[in-house]
Amino acid sequence: MRILLIIFFSFFVFSDDHDAMYQEVHAAYLYCSVDEDLTDTKAEKMWEKWLAAYKEMAESLEDEVGTVMLFPFNTNEEMRGGDDMFFVTHAPSMAALGAHQVATWNLMNDDENFPESPMVCENRSEAFQRVGPGTSEDPYDFFTVEYWPCNYTENADPIALRKAQAEFAMEHYANGAEGGFRFIYPTSGGPRGDDAPDFWISAAAPGIAARGQNIDIFRAKSYGSEAEQERWNHMTCDRSSTWTGWPLHN
Repeated sequence: MRILLIIFFSFFVFSDDHDAMYQEVHAAYLYCSVDEDLTDTKAEKMWEKWLAAYKEMAESLEDEVGTVMLFPFNTNEEMRGGDDMFFVTHAPSMAALGAHQVATWNLMNDDENFPESPMVCENRSEAFQRVGPGTSEDPYDFFTVEYWPCNYTENADPIALRKAQAEFAMEHYANGAEGGFRFIYPTSGGPRGDDAPDFWISAAAPGIAARGQNIDIFRAKSYGSEAEQERWNHMTCDRSSTWTGWPLHN
């Protein structure tokens, strides 16, 4: 089962207004693997050329769209969906996202000298997300992100859940944790059926060391607060998977 994941870099500073605490964002996902017919050396050379050309092309566009690339760190085959990596393109609206996709497709197709990609990318999907408060407004050069597949409980109140999650997150940051979080709701191309999660919660940290520190802080200080416990009145979540990421286009 392919998962719908995203990391978005513009986290909000603390706020007491829970209605205004979340920003609505839209995202498209592209799942890719290295072409098995290529040698490692050939694939690496092709990747370097393609990556440099893509960054130059993307940065030439004047829009509010950004792209990151994510690689598995602590995952299993089911959580990974069988792919080596995936790209996430995020935008403030579906119109902006669609315009960006059309622009990049046209630029790559019209440029006869655009480098060939070493990747095979066969699957796409989309999601809507609510980005909560975090500790930084600046993009991370390198980051980790953890994803929990979650379902609502029988009498869940989604608004109360988001309020409790935001309050817990701010307590966690006040204890010294770094990063940000979001709710992710699969839409087009997302998983379906009884086993599909209702939503995902993701939590980002500025690197592997920061992720480890956040876990220590949670266990020592943040676990068990009223807001932390209130979350579980509205949801149940499975084990998380961890990914590492780099910005491709801000």
